[in-house]
Amino acid sequence: MKRIFIIIALAIACSATANAQDNEKPRLSAFTRQYMSARKGSNEKAMVPQYVYKRINNRVYLSAFIKVGPSVDEAALTDLGVYVGTRAGSVWTVQVPVEKVGQFITVAGIKYIELDAAIKPYLDTARVVTRADSAHAGIYLSAPATGKNVVVGIIDAGFDFTHPTMYDTTHSQYRIKKVWNQKTSGTPPSGFAYGSEYTDSNAIRARGYDTAITSHGSHVAGIAAGSGDGSTNTRGFRGMAPESDMVIVGIMPAPEQWAAAGESDIIDGMSYIYNYAASVGKPAVVNLSWGSTIGPHDGLSLFSQACDALTGPGKIFVCAAGNNGTDLVHLKKVFTTTDTTVSTFVTFSSELDTASKQTWVDIWGDTGSVFCLNVKLYQSTTVVDSTVFLCVADTTRTFYLIGSNSDTCFVTMTMAAPDYNGKPHAILYLHSRVHDNVCLTARSSGGTVNMWEGYVIPPHGYYGYLKSLGYSWARSGDVNMTVSDIGCTRSAITTAAYTSKLYFTNIDGTLLHYTGTPGVIASFSSRGPTEDGRIKPDISAPGFALASAISSYDTSYGPGGTNYISVVKADTIGSTIYRYAMAAGTSMASPCAAGIIAMMLQMDPTLTPDGVRDILANTAITDTYTGTLPAAGNSTWGHGKINAYKALRYMAGTLSVENTLAADPLSCMLYPNPNKGSFTIDYKSDVSEPLTIQVTDITGKLVAVEYWLVNPGGNSRRIDIAGLSKGVYLVKVSSLKGYKVMKMSVN
Repeated sequence: MKRIFIIIALAIACSATANAQDNEKPRLSAFTRQYMSARKGSNEKAMVPQYVYKRINNRVYLSAFIKVGPSVDEAALTDLGVYVGTRAGSVWTVQVPVEKVGQFITVAGIKYIELDAAIKPYLDTARVVTRADSAHAGIYLSAPATGKNVVVGIIDAGFDFTHPTMYDTTHSQYRIKKVWNQKTSGTPPSGFAYGSEYTDSNAIRARGYDTAITSHGSHVAGIAAGSGDGSTNTRGFRGMAPESDMVIVGIMPAPEQWAAAGESDIIDGMSYIYNYAASVGKPAVVNLSWGSTIGPHDGLSLFSQACDALTGPGKIFVCAAGNNGTDLVHLKKVFTTTDTTVSTFVTFSSELDTASKQTWVDIWGDTGSVFCLNVKLYQSTTVVDSTVFLCVADTTRTFYLIGSNSDTCFVTMTMAAPDYNGKPHAILYLHSRVHDNVCLTARSSGGTVNMWEGYVIPPHGYYGYLKSLGYSWARSGDVNMTVSDIGCTRSAITTAAYTSKLYFTNIDGTLLHYTGTPGVIASFSSRGPTEDGRIKPDISAPGFALASAISSYDTSYGPGGTNYISVVKADTIGSTIYRYAMAAGTSMASPCAAGIIAMMLQMDPTLTPDGVRDILANTAITDTYTGTLPAAGNSTWGHGKINAYKALRYMAGTLSVENTLAADPLSCMLYPNPNKGSFTIDYKSDVSEPLTIQVTDITGKLVAVEYWLVNPGGNSRRIDIAGLSKGVYLVKVSSLKGYKVMKMSVN
């Protein structure tokens, strides 16, 4: 009895402790703390620049992630007017009324709050160098691999919903199934409180576009899934999965609006696409060609946690590695008891107004360690002004340093004690009007500090460098760990870019060329590894340079426009001119990979992110440019260059054995696998011939037999076997040429 009493007492104590923890105020990210500090003394409805806002029913909302405990007070969120969007495990996306943020950050049961920071986009021959042309032709495959019965989701901006590449290759079937313009007012999709959804093909075409200031989304969608359709010969602009279904999520507003795109928008977009795919019983691959340098780069950010929770069998996420491969935006320092400081000079993007320079530096430490920061202004070797050393704690301090020109450098340091990943964190905001060099010093007696520099003014990213500027005691940054924080997500298929084409003839007949060597990694392609030592990127694909569709609403690609020089084809349908143009970036490599993964999902709709990664690794191209890669890959190429055809042949062969009298293997494929006793067999034949299909269990007992007369070309047969127990079965397809046995799992 005494023992039972002790156990009950311990249970009550543990419950009380858990309840006390759930009733604690939420922890705030450094970026959230910076917002709250910037808002002090101002109107509570004031919009602090560089955060992600939405207008919902004429009310302004902030976008955020929250990490919740089991007893989160959802009624309190509702009372504040907070909208909950995606629930990815314990990580939720929310929209918070700006005037209610002060009350929101006290809601019981929320463990962590992270306001969104803005992200930016990462800006013909590709089908050949990736061997996708062979897959499209169906050579030694049971049917052409074109992404049929797969949903390709594109989260981006600058879509032309009327472009002929959005149709099939005969221009008879319109392939965009749904559109969610997140930044325009209208009727939002079920489960979300913002944006405008279009589900009817006529309504989508009538809407026309999401934003006219860019063609990024059209170009990306064309590479992943465009048909290359047009009134003249535009087959050379066909994408990787030209028979897939498309779902579009537009994430950027018109230029006169103040809203930006943030990471929670991406999670909502992924959830929307996967939900649609599930509703029609199809697998889906989602592409994102946006990102930023800000974040812990360890796969533990709230975005990464949410993404890992959303993805799984038949739900794949592909993203661009980033375009910071030549930018010295990263610096790593390992401290010891005798080596306790590191200094670097923070420079500003040359594309920003030199009279008012701005940037962020995001700094992450080690679990169990503490670091301190200091900023000084230098004119030559003279210190003009300095902050104090501010050590990691939950605090925000703003300093006003006076430069040698008597103007000001504004320094905001926001410090957070160990964050959601157990690491101390600080974000530094610099707004400089001075002519002096800005020196950042970090100090600690142990542990490691990683810092990343970068700044986003939607929709563009601006990067200065971390440099020594000739000071012998200072250090310059490097290009390591420049893969975006989104790209460090464990479940993401992160894609680097290599050079596939340097020369092209534009529409005016002018031969143009880029500088470089075909086959090498693109100089701009971001490098890994992740902060926790994992290999990223996972794979490389053509990204320098590719031709694809651009928006007919984007005037910069018209005659006299700034981008007209890159146009390679103009196709008139009715009264509208639709163009194709060249572009370069990991933005282009990522949809290459996404479209190829759609082909893979066509063959096996149950593929997981790890399964995709393993197949791409086992079939990647290595050559004199990649060099011999270790089994784990490396931080430049991942596992090498993506090979669509070999990946599909690998998938077809890993679960089968063949005995064939013909010179060519029996062209036969079974999918999905695993299944529940219902599956399809695709068979490609040169002649009319009879087939026998036998299904046996692992002991050799015959459980089903069917006879099938096939015609020349591609043939498909659906087979349903009721009552099959879970386990492994053998499916034998026999022809006059031989037979093929495929292993099948029933679950």
